[in-house]
Amino acid sequence: MIDLSADLGEGSPGEETVWTLVTSANVACGGHVGDDASMAYAARRARDLNVRLGAHPSFPDRENFGRKPLSIPPPALRTSLAAQIGALRDIAASHGIHMTHVKPHGALYNQAHHDAALAGIIVKAMRDVDDALALVCPDSSQMAVAARRAGTVVIREAFADRRYEPDGTLVARGTPGALLTIDEAAHQAVMLVHEGAVVARDGTRIAVAFDTICVHSDMDGAVERLKEIRARLSGVQAFEGFA
Repeated sequence: MIDLSADLGEGSPGEETVWTLVTSANVACGGHVGDDASMAYAARRARDLNVRLGAHPSFPDRENFGRKPLSIPPPALRTSLAAQIGALRDIAASHGIHMTHVKPHGALYNQAHHDAALAGIIVKAMRDVDDALALVCPDSSQMAVAARRAGTVVIREAFADRRYEPDGTLVARGTPGALLTIDEAAHQAVMLVHEGAVVARDGTRIAVAFDTICVHSDMDGAVERLKEIRARLSGVQAFEGFA
């Protein structure tokens, strides 16, 4: 069963439709964007559509949409992340849905891929809220290492719509070719499912272990990408349907 996920609650055009095309959602919870109203709406959508709900916390930096690395004292960052995660958890519970996971956003996600100390802070903040929460992250990241060391479940993430570097990280958004076209994204999703691999920016083939395939809802054509991915994957008998 294939889990398609998206980062939601960010006010992107087409989000309403994206909700109907995914099986897991990572919802902004106030760090880079989002408020009580947007989180409550997300909780209701996840409940009504039977979509798994997760928190999408970030550096507390609404000005830059959480996309710039910040230097924050570890205790302050841990407190901020726990507050963001806890806010969505509590709102979700008030709407009758259980929050299952956490996926860091933007610069926090990218930096913690290699930064063991930062990865540890993320895991500690999650466990401050609920030690049963799973962490969505790349299998090759320091986040996965920190989570497994703490006994936190890891949901391994792959991306259909972004080009990879040879080291398994994503090509920076501003780099030409970093954002895949609809056809390229669908091809990459099928390659992930069939072969557990992608073709990196330099043309090399790299293995990508995954439990969920993410499509970014804030990219132009997100709805069309998801529809094309679903169409191509639904034709693969061994992977018919979605988790």
